[in-house]
Amino acid sequence: MRSVVVNIFFASLLAMVVSPAKADGMEGWHRYQHNPYSSVPDLSFLNEKPSGQRGRVIAKGAELAFEDGTSVKFWGANLQAYALFATEPRHIKAQAKRIAALGFNLVRIHHHDSLWVQPNVFDAPAENTRTLNISSMKRLDLWLEALKAEGIYIWLDLHVGRRMVANDQITWFEEIAQDGHADVRGFNFISQSIQARMLEFQRQYLGYRNHLTGIRYADDPAIIAVLVSNENDLTHHFGNRLLPDKQVPEHNQLYMSEAKAFAKAHGLSQRRTWKSWEYGPSKIFLNDLERRFFDRMSADLRKIGFDGLIAPTNFWGKMPVSSLPSLSQGSMIDVHSYGANAGLGMKPHVENDLLSWIASGQVADMPLTISEWNIGKFPVEDRFVAPLRMATLAAHHGWDAPIIYGYSQQSLSGPLQPSNWSVASDPAILASLPASALLFRQGHVRPAKKTYAIRLSADALFDEEVSPNTSMALRTLYEQSAVVIELPEVKELTWMKPRRAASSAIPVEDLGQSFLDVDAGIVEADTGDFSRNFSEGVFSVNTENSQLIAGAMAGHDIVLDALAVQIGQPLAFVSLQSLDSVAIERSGDLLISFSARSQPANDDDPLFLVEPLTGELRVRAAPGLTLRDLKGNPLPSKRVEGWYVIDLEDISNLRWIRLGKF
Repeated sequence: MRSVVVNIFFASLLAMVVSPAKADGMEGWHRYQHNPYSSVPDLSFLNEKPSGQRGRVIAKGAELAFEDGTSVKFWGANLQAYALFATEPRHIKAQAKRIAALGFNLVRIHHHDSLWVQPNVFDAPAENTRTLNISSMKRLDLWLEALKAEGIYIWLDLHVGRRMVANDQITWFEEIAQDGHADVRGFNFISQSIQARMLEFQRQYLGYRNHLTGIRYADDPAIIAVLVSNENDLTHHFGNRLLPDKQVPEHNQLYMSEAKAFAKAHGLSQRRTWKSWEYGPSKIFLNDLERRFFDRMSADLRKIGFDGLIAPTNFWGKMPVSSLPSLSQGSMIDVHSYGANAGLGMKPHVENDLLSWIASGQVADMPLTISEWNIGKFPVEDRFVAPLRMATLAAHHGWDAPIIYGYSQQSLSGPLQPSNWSVASDPAILASLPASALLFRQGHVRPAKKTYAIRLSADALFDEEVSPNTSMALRTLYEQSAVVIELPEVKELTWMKPRRAASSAIPVEDLGQSFLDVDAGIVEADTGDFSRNFSEGVFSVNTENSQLIAGAMAGHDIVLDALAVQIGQPLAFVSLQSLDSVAIERSGDLLISFSARSQPANDDDPLFLVEPLTGELRVRAAPGLTLRDLKGNPLPSKRVEGWYVIDLEDISNLRWIRLGKF
């Protein structure tokens, strides 16, 4: 029988439960230090080890697939900043095992080049940012080999937080520098010297040979994707940096010259074409200007020998669909989306959430990745629901790679400070991550039965904002059925391939149309696999292999096919899942995950306050099963009329239990 617990011991880093908390409003809550080496369910059996053995991952229509044609889905996490370079080598292998145990099969290496991270990939102290720091590269080598050994694939960013300096030989550097450093986003699209430095870096980075294997990064099939430049676009964010009033006269002159030439070539209004903040001709021009830069960078990547996936930049920061044309030149559309909360009470008629913004980036007949997602201001009380909703909607839509931001931004050599960006020690998010990974990667939620295609003319695409802010059709559809954005033929953008949905897709041309009754309080998938009662703030999944309830459950007796819950806490989740790919009611190996709220004890130490659950949990399952914790210790339960009955007070210090034949 497969092991279902990872319990890596370091004497100085034990998870710790001490006396109940006495904080105001949190009487009876436990103080808990959930460090990066505490026990978690082991889902590493989902991974094929080592990664890379099937060859390259390619874009195959709307899917990602291995070279042999086998479709693949990735459930990923960012590993960023100090986690990369400050984690001691002796801890890296242990962390790779834990990342795999949590169900991840993809890691994005991020903030490798950022100025605020020291050391980073550049030599320090450095007079320029043109030389790789070999010690830092060797630390990345350790991470890559440890992750590959655990069946985890790699995504590399090329440009994130690099700040160029005068000795990088940037033309008109003084125009864009602040305190001796230049954030080149936006300027890179028109500056040949900035482009030269970025090309130089990607040649060095992907041409570097792993000191453990001798394989160039460009040639390693476990490195499946690269991102040319993180959160860097002209169409919505940084086009305004080039305008006449921004005190960058040389850069502005280049920009205005490009805008004038484009307008003249295509018979557009010159006055409107350069006005980056306006919809209309400017959005067409800016897409073209972006595309020229991305084409140059991508062509060089292919020349280097990298034949994996390329993402130009991200669909991020509330971008409208008019930003999609240049991004469609990549291997996939990559989205970043953050929400204020888990979205349980979001009313689709009038509100949007992080998932609706992701749906608005799904271009027809292209894969979709999500290299950053999370809940905003930390610590949101219902944050444990977000992975469950993400996994469910990703399975429903067929999204290819959700990647949470992030596993850790801190050194993983010891306990972590509570943070949104280091979920490796957050008991709330950790509680639901394994359940989410299992649901998504094993397809416990079926793809949508119907696909709706947002069908826009070229004028509608560019002349006004089309986004979840403005489209009731999109907001009311995406939790029921799949939604894709079609890209029309645009006469000024001869390089852009029109993107059409399959003939079976249902066209949507009236974006103001609602696909949900005006007095509805529930939205349900067209498969019946999940629903969200937004009037009460409850989310549920009810399928053969995964059943879960999350949200405001206090005072409700909630019953699914094989799971019934009565809980006294205002916010919680419970999930029941088969680990042996057999339907829950016949399975001999069930994982039960659960959590109520948790909050950091204070800002200065790694302790959390964790709310204990009270109430009753009932599971309909095969006879002869016993209840145990992850270490195999027996737990009390009884079986009544085909249901296993569990008193939640008996397991209030746990996050996961197993019901099975041991």
